[in-house]
Amino acid sequence: MAEQNVTEMEAAEAMDVIVRQERELRFPDHFGAKEALSLGIAAAGLADEYDEAYTVTITYEDGGEVAFQWLGEGKGARNLEFAAGKRAAALASGHASPWAQADAIASGSSLEEVWASVSELCPSCGAFPVRVGDEWVATIAVSGLHNGLDHEVAVRALEQVLNKTVPRFAAALA
Repeated sequence: MAEQNVTEMEAAEAMDVIVRQERELRFPDHFGAKEALSLGIAAAGLADEYDEAYTVTITYEDGGEVAFQWLGEGKGARNLEFAAGKRAAALASGHASPWAQADAIASGSSLEEVWASVSELCPSCGAFPVRVGDEWVATIAVSGLHNGLDHEVAVRALEQVLNKTVPRFAAALA
């Protein structure tokens, strides 16, 4: 569990950034196997730019099937469990996985309270909704990095595939 080093104002700003990222990073008309492969390869392709290895999972939300999965060197079941928990947190909040954490901090809760209240979920950075228009069709989940870098990988991969640029967090959420 990470220490809370994000102020209430920074958490509120992070929530605003998440909403803006989610609004911009949407597929215009389709997300299928080809798009999932492109997104997964883009996320895995960023690995050389980070000091630690990570996993990438893309899951279709209509049936829960895994469309793409990649494990960086030395990563395994534990990271896949974290990725699944991040996906569950995203689905529960209706936003990218750090939303619940940022929302709790913005309203004055401690990070310990956030984690204790969502035992089967992992409300930390790393899972991001893949939408076609307004429909949430899949989730990309990244696990293995720290200080918001899992979220950064997911966002950067979406930016690359969609040829867009979005704002980033000023504070490092876990």
